[in-house]
Amino acid sequence: MTVAIKDIKRLCLWLTAGILCLLVLSLHPGAARADNIIQGYSSKDTLEPGLLVALDKSATKSVKILPGDDADHLFGVVIDPSDAPFTLQSDNSKVFVATSGSYQVLVSTIGGVIKPGDFVTVSNLSGIAQKATSEQSRILGQAVSGFDGTSNVITTNGGSKIGRVTVQINPQNNPLANNAVLVPSFLRKASVAVAGKSVPAIRIYAALGVFVFAAVVAILVLWSGVRGSLIALGRNPLSRKAIFSGMYKVVFTGVGIFILGLAGVYLLLRI
Repeated sequence: MTVAIKDIKRLCLWLTAGILCLLVLSLHPGAARADNIIQGYSSKDTLEPGLLVALDKSATKSVKILPGDDADHLFGVVIDPSDAPFTLQSDNSKVFVATSGSYQVLVSTIGGVIKPGDFVTVSNLSGIAQKATSEQSRILGQAVSGFDGTSNVITTNGGSKIGRVTVQINPQNNPLANNAVLVPSFLRKASVAVAGKSVPAIRIYAALGVFVFAAVVAILVLWSGVRGSLIALGRNPLSRKAIFSGMYKVVFTGVGIFILGLAGVYLLLRI
């Protein structure tokens, strides 16, 4: 029994260390990836900060306004160079494009109200973003601030409101599109309920793996500990106090492992 308890404590220490590492990464995401240096580009279009752009293949180091509903060619967002920590520019640089970092983006309510944590992509208005759905192939990033169309409205277009939100820019394939195919609906709903936002499929399955692992280990610890205590009690009734004391420790250890597993699931979904 003593050896088993030592092994369990050692397992708890490893789980705790892993949880703390996940917590550090979730609290300091900037430590994992620095913002890219902002590049200067030429353009035939007049582009204001906040517009989405695509690379213009007709000229070197040139960009153009991103056509509506053309998420496949989404490249980045035009920013004010004074907002960038570092910029690289050539003689023909007219606009500066961010492909990472947090910057203001022009958005529309065409896809619905945008809340912090929502993925954003291009709308049917050229250069204007909207809340992403599973129908778009790529996204610009995740909204840091929100836009409900009632305040901070810049203009309107066809009944939809246009404003600005801060977006953590990270152009990539749309996680919602992957989730729609790879993740069962009950898992997707559970992850959204826990995280308060859409979660990529890989993190949903990683969280599921942590949950199953923690549950199995906790059940095995409880079963073996209680069973061993009852057997020991039957063989040596006079040691009842010591046996029950050991059993209580095993029960608390099993419950602790399960709680640590739930904490790991929460952190994986919230990062």
